[in-house]
Amino acid sequence: MLGEYAAMLHTNLRGDALAPHLKSPIYFRQYVTHAAVANGALPFYWYTGRMIDRRNNHAVLAPNLLDALVKGATR
Repeated sequence: MLGEYAAMLHTNLRGDALAPHLKSPIYFRQYVTHAAVANGALPFYWYTGRMIDRRNNHAVLAPNLLDALVKGATR
């Protein structure tokens, strides 16, 4: 079992530092999820409330982040 994992966004980044930072959580989610599954571990993602709106019919707020988890688990 892989305990809770996540990649948090830093809200203070601007300019040239922002674009690669926005890609990092997507890559991290997909890579870690894939590595866990590939090695026989059951991953538990640490949900921070920014991907799915649990108060509004479970609307997906960040489809790119959810897709990264799914791709990591299925590729």
